[in-house]
This record gives sequence, C-alpha cells and structure tokens, in this order.
Amino acid sequence: MEASELSRRMADFYLVANETLRDVKDLTEQQVTHWIVSPFLVALGWDPRDKKQVFPDFPAGGPGQHADYALLDAQGRPRVLIDVRRPGESGTESDEAVRMARAVEAPLVLVTNGQEFSLWSVSGNEAPTPLTVLTLKDLPDNAEALLGLTAEYRGSDTGIQQLRRVAIRQAVLQLLEENSERTFDALTSWVRGQVAPNGNLDDLSEQAIRDATLLWLTDEHQTMPAFAPASDRLKHSELRITSIRDWEAFPRGPPGTLQYRFDTSKTLDVRQSAREVREALRNQGLRTASQTAFGGFYASLRSRAGLPPNP
Repeated sequence: MEASELSRRMADFYLVANETLRDVKDLTEQQVTHWIVSPFLVALGWDPRDKKQVFPDFPAGGPGQHADYALLDAQGRPRVLIDVRRPGESGTESDEAVRMARAVEAPLVLVTNGQEFSLWSVSGNEAPTPLTVLTLKDLPDNAEALLGLTAEYRGSDTGIQQLRRVAIRQAVLQLLEENSERTFDALTSWVRGQVAPNGNLDDLSEQAIRDATLLWLTDEHQTMPAFAPASDRLKHSELRITSIRDWEAFPRGPPGTLQYRFDTSKTLDVRQSAREVREALRNQGLRTASQTAFGGFYASLRSRAGLPPNP
C-alpha cells in the first residue's frame, strides 16, 4: 500500500470516527472497539472478521488477562497487541499493555481511546519506546508513520523496521527544528576536535571555525531541493503547512474548486493534475507537511469533490 492510499483511507476513517465521537456521548470501551478501532484496522488493510489476522480478546499474561485485539503474522504469532480505552481515559499510558506484550513476546503495542493512538516498541526488558503518538485528526497527515502497521507487513520485522525508521527520522527532524543552535554547537565541537584534538585554540580560531561551519551549513541548506525558493520567492521552510481540514467547497466556483478556510482569496482547483495543484499551493504560500502528505492531501480533496483519485 502506498502512503498516499493509506492517507486517503485515514482521511475517510477520520470523517466517520469524528462523527461518532461528536454524536455519541459517553462511549463505552466496547463501542470504541467496534465503531472506531475495527474501522481503523480496516483502513490499515486488516480484516477484523478473520481470526487468523485479527484475534479479539487475545489471552495474554495470565488467567483473566487479555488484550482487546492481537494482530497475527502468517504463522499465527501475536505481533501487535491492541489495548482499547474509553474516551477520557489515557490513550498513551502503556504499562499494562506492555506487560501483556512481553508475556506473549509481541514486539508492538497500540493503545487507543479512539481520540489518541500511541504505538510502542517492546523489546526485552528495555523501557518501551514510543514510535508514534497521534490524535485522530492527525492520522491522515501522518500516513507514513503508520505504513509499517498495515496488513501488508503482517507485523513482520521489516514492518517494524519501517516504523522505527520513520519514528527516528521524525524525531531527528523535530530535534533539528527545535534545537538548531544545539545541533550547530555539536557540529562545531566536532570540527574543533578535528582541527585541534588537544583543544588549544585562541578566540580568533574558535570564531573562524564557527563562521566556516555556519557558512558550510548555509550552503548545504540552499542546495537541498526542498529548500529551493518557491515561485513567490519564499523558501520551502517559510511556506505555511496546510492539511485537508483547512479546505472547504468554494461556493462560487465550479465543482472541484475549494477555498482556504482562513483566507478565502486562496483557492484550489483539484480537477488539475497533482503537479499543478502543488504549484498552486506554493504560489499561495502553502505546502503540505511532506511530499508523502501531499499525495494523501490531493487524493482526499479529489474524493471530497466526487472525483477519482487521479485525473
């Protein structure tokens, strides 16, 4: 399954699940299981009716202990244990589910209350590692972080590595964004160690190293395609991130045209090709969170307009 297809599925799932949470008050755990978690698994390509794939009330840990679901691999081994909570209960607290996962040697745990979805890696006696923590509304824009959880992988080691790879990449990108000066200092420390292993540098040499490192980083930054100037002369990093929730039908336009909720002068015609729509976004100072997110963004808006996924 491509990330763009999974993003489209998650967008459809979000609309239905959000309506359920909005219209039904005080959902029980069982209602969350059947009305939200089961459709979520279907969106990931699993068949909840097939007990060889999705095992409900999976015994784990001892008498009377069970996981709400276990996702099984082709050999029938539990690979993902799912712990379902009621809305209002924590969708990220994983201790009990982790204990059950360790008891049956399942490497992944998914905890959800229907509003939050947290995925954890469980390895031996090490502390569980959060791979991703997403709210319901964030699922369509983060399909890449869920690809390794799809039925296509069946909880295989390859799927787990995919989940870990994306989790590490996202963590590094966040670190770079939020701690750029710290990252810069780490790099200059490395350069300093190469130039003067004994640490004997005067202030002038120290400043020269910092200046040269900053210049190198700037040059490298400008040569990356993602940071090339957009047609409005804004750099990629200066474009405002948008998602499908920011767009609504354009009342004065033909079917297939949408307007931006926060500035009705910005419009999109999703009857155009993906390339044309991406360029239209850039011209209006907007972009999706990633290239992967754009695929789902484009497909979802075309679906909302009653158009096929691709022109």
